[in-house]
Amino acid sequence: MSRESKCMRIILILVVLSVPRASIEINQDNASFLWGHEWDVFSNSVGSKFTEWFNKHGPVYRMKGALLHPDMLVVADPAAINRIMVTNSYNYVKAPFFSPVVERLLGRGIIWSEGSLHKRFRRLMEGTFSPSKIREMSPNVFEATSSLQTRLVQHLQDNHGQASIDVLSWASSATLDVIGRVGFGYDFRGGESEEAKDIKEGWAEQVIAGMSPTAFYGEVILRAFPILHSLPVKSMQAQGRMKVTMDKLARRLIASSERNPEKAQGKGVNFLATMVNASGEGKMTTQETIDNVSHLVTAGYETSAMTSSMILWELAKQPSCQQKLREELVKLGREPTYDDLISGAELPYLDAVVKEGYVNGSISSNSAANYGRVALADDVLPLETPIITPSGKEIRELRIRAGQSINLPHISINTLDSIWGDGQVFRPERWTDPRGLPLKAKGLSSWSNLMTFGAGPRMCLGYRLAFLELKAIIATLIRTFKFELTGEHVEKRYAVVLQPRVVGKEQEGPQLPLNVTFAA
Repeated sequence: MSRESKCMRIILILVVLSVPRASIEINQDNASFLWGHEWDVFSNSVGSKFTEWFNKHGPVYRMKGALLHPDMLVVADPAAINRIMVTNSYNYVKAPFFSPVVERLLGRGIIWSEGSLHKRFRRLMEGTFSPSKIREMSPNVFEATSSLQTRLVQHLQDNHGQASIDVLSWASSATLDVIGRVGFGYDFRGGESEEAKDIKEGWAEQVIAGMSPTAFYGEVILRAFPILHSLPVKSMQAQGRMKVTMDKLARRLIASSERNPEKAQGKGVNFLATMVNASGEGKMTTQETIDNVSHLVTAGYETSAMTSSMILWELAKQPSCQQKLREELVKLGREPTYDDLISGAELPYLDAVVKEGYVNGSISSNSAANYGRVALADDVLPLETPIITPSGKEIRELRIRAGQSINLPHISINTLDSIWGDGQVFRPERWTDPRGLPLKAKGLSSWSNLMTFGAGPRMCLGYRLAFLELKAIIATLIRTFKFELTGEHVEKRYAVVLQPRVVGKEQEGPQLPLNVTFAA
């Protein structure tokens, strides 16, 4: 065992021994004295415990935190969510222990930032992801998905027309190509460039580590004892591999563009060139630009790959849905255009399938499976669904004290049976029902009434690009290939973001195997 591993183990033992050990279990919803309800959330399928407790206790409840952390408020009430995310969003910041971790792994970009700095970053970056800019980026999206199709065709031809593949790995090569081109005008060559391999391997290292129980213990200990962030332990101070790779690549591209500005401008629309060439008040520094590139890669690369692969998995479980989508794509009689994919008018079932993918257990381009927030100042949260106390009193608002921790588990919020009726079921037809969405589903001030991309000032900037990218990948693959289950059991786990893994092959890290053949 290394010196660092011994050091971290000693820290963990000392922290655990410092807590009184009387009455390890409390019979209140089986909350652990040490780990509260948080271990249940971590150790079960993503969102399942939040959903169970929403169904039992209603859209607002308290859960016990780990290591004597004060109770956390868990919220699915639309009125309260709109207050936290939209009308008073800058009063609700990310948990303090979270910022040093993000800074170490990604730098001080928009995900890390709060308050006036976030507003400044948002103002500078919004134009890069406007509808007109996304249209200009669309050739890069189509080029990446076409390359994915070509490589998979060749793979099948080399394997007599059928193969078992990890669709997560294949999809990530395409999404990395897209984010490379639109992020900084760089070709990752289908995930085969040296930088692409470093990014993918670095991400895999983080995810595998994040799925282990040690990650859970580490998170709650750092939250309870934030001074540990400053310990001279190499693993605590080291920058993320992805950040180091992105920093070197971005600096090289910036230097190249400064030497050859005319050549750089010919690379098309990309965030790095836009920020470097920007002028005026509040312009980003070189390091801020580089850090925000790292944030964009993380927010837009693996999350889109994971969501597209999870949709393919759902379609493999429901062959009739897969065939219905294929028939719609074939009937179009041509390659879908940007307008076809954005509007949904020509391909309504594709639109429904992708939106259902965002509803049913998938993740967003945001960076976590739930939005954890801490109130900076006292506030009052309105409630759409009143709370009835044991005495029969009706409560229509909650008074929040400064320092209150709040969880908004968007995967559970997106699938609540109290809203959808069958939210845990993958059913694209709910989006094409002429009766429209349930009225209760229209209470959120967010994209398609979902929490997928967040809401308000912190809503994901790249949601339009993510939606286009996802539709392009699904359309290209379903039109050409047929996907079937392998028989292996896949579970959804949380590690940085939602990740699929195969039961019995946990040590292999995130993967999603499917059998693939050519579509008839």
